[in-house]
Amino acid sequence: MQARVEVAALDAAMVVFEARVDKAINQRVHAFRASVLAGNPPWLVDVVAAYHTLMVVYDVQTTEYAVVERFLNQQLHGVNNQELAHTGTLHEFKVCYDADLGMDLTRVSELTGLSTSAIIEHHSAPTYHVYTIGFAPGFAYLGDVTESLQVPRQSTPRAKVPAGSVAIANQQTAIYPRPSPGGWNLIGRVAGWQFETGLTMRAGDQVKFIPISRAEYDQLEQQARERAND
Repeated sequence: MQARVEVAALDAAMVVFEARVDKAINQRVHAFRASVLAGNPPWLVDVVAAYHTLMVVYDVQTTEYAVVERFLNQQLHGVNNQELAHTGTLHEFKVCYDADLGMDLTRVSELTGLSTSAIIEHHSAPTYHVYTIGFAPGFAYLGDVTESLQVPRQSTPRAKVPAGSVAIANQQTAIYPRPSPGGWNLIGRVAGWQFETGLTMRAGDQVKFIPISRAEYDQLEQQARERAND
């Protein structure tokens, strides 16, 4: 898998892989990030992973770009020749796909031709990969949504999406960690969601959604409120 190293800023280099949203590419990015951190060069300040890039920030007082570039190319050679193994944490979330909670289920059904039960089945079947964390703290971009369930974002975003809402847009799905504006299609909600839960997810982790009934959702929500009031 080809990648190139280029200047990103006066104190940063960017390692660029193939520019598309792809699980294998993103796994290679995170494997490369781990390799850079393990190498622990004395000039390293920070590493920031995204979908298909890794930005490496370095101390310009102690090194120069040519040294950083040489180190990164050496690390790339090692990563490109290793077998990737998943090492991230698996997070499981109980989701109620009720029409009152997933306000866009009807829209998704109309666009895909799938029934509500089929939407639930298609969405909950995969184990999702956390590509990156962004937009807001705890907002994890998950993929990949099965092709039969992929729908575009809303043309007009909502002013406020409830915390814990499970949504889809194109090939990705996500959980809104806090009430916020949002244009993704809402299809359910995590039971007993806490903002702190979202902060435990890291890029490279995995996520599994477990469908539950509305009665179980209401019970878990009540238990969460009681714990919060203790």
